[in-house]
Amino acid sequence: MLVTADAHARHISAMKIEAVPAAGKALTHSLYGHLFVPSHALETYSLPCGGRISLHVKSAQNVKKGDVLYTVVAPEVSSLVADIRKQEAAIIRCKEEIDALSMRLARLKSAGTTSSDLEEQINFKNAENRQLKRELEVTQTRLNVLVMGAQITPENGVPTLVVRAGNDGIVRNVGITQGSWGEQGTAVVTMSNLNAMEIEGTLYGNDVPDFSSIRATRLSGRDNMVMEGSWRMAEQVDEEKQTRAFYFTPDSLPADARPGQLCRLDFYADGGEEGYVTIPDSALVKVGIDDVVFLEVKEGTFAMVKVQAGTSRRGMTPVKGLVPGQRLVVKGGYELRYLLPADGSQQKKAGHFHADGKFHEGEDH
Repeated sequence: MLVTADAHARHISAMKIEAVPAAGKALTHSLYGHLFVPSHALETYSLPCGGRISLHVKSAQNVKKGDVLYTVVAPEVSSLVADIRKQEAAIIRCKEEIDALSMRLARLKSAGTTSSDLEEQINFKNAENRQLKRELEVTQTRLNVLVMGAQITPENGVPTLVVRAGNDGIVRNVGITQGSWGEQGTAVVTMSNLNAMEIEGTLYGNDVPDFSSIRATRLSGRDNMVMEGSWRMAEQVDEEKQTRAFYFTPDSLPADARPGQLCRLDFYADGGEEGYVTIPDSALVKVGIDDVVFLEVKEGTFAMVKVQAGTSRRGMTPVKGLVPGQRLVVKGGYELRYLLPADGSQQKKAGHFHADGKFHEGEDH
């Protein structure tokens, strides 16, 4: 049976949806944790050289990779840029002199004469040109080391360093005031790299579950997003709290992931009962004597599907009758139950999905 719920009804019921997990896996443990930014994901942008700073960001601001964080007007940079321009001009003049001398020598040779003096001048100028190029390379290297990869752009004729964000993130701290002077090494902006966030949870004592895989689910927004990734566990138990920290590092994060968002970590072991998947208790709804769930078949439309439920454990229940990957209503199903036709107007039949992915009302025969 299909039921519909408009956007307002879905909002009022705080509906949440998540993907049905893989079948044939036994849930051994679940724990809750939060997204957080580990210390290695904090990036501090410091002054590569002394100068006057113009800030382009504020604390708690969202920043995209490549956005300008701040600019710096630095006397040392201006001096090196001026030296480079002088050296480049000297190389151009030297090359012009070499070309002029070479043309004179070529005319003499075409007239059947030679000039050892001109040849000596050309050799001298070629040596001078090579020396000028070496000096230019040294100055350019000094400038590159000084600015540490920052872009140099002219602003009102003044060479200005432009420092950009290396990753998406949030500005955690601004350590200097607008327009102030800072010395080399002064921390200007500290950012949290959101792409490197992890999930931190807690295991109690030595109660480490047996598992072969972990499924992480972010419990935020309408869709509870499932994340794959790797994990690590603290070696030592906190003697005072008798707890052990557990960390999960997602391979990728939703675009709207933020520190502090609640997540659930489900631990699975191989050897689960064939055809059963483990879903949150909140997804199960009683209709008469039947256990049913609601699956989203398209936006605003939901199919009521009868399932065979096992024994609940730690807020999760194994059920039979679902296909991994289906969009399961884990919150709001109770409210959808009241959108079913009233008793007597139409029989409240559950339904099932065929292998072709189409939904059909009634029992599967």
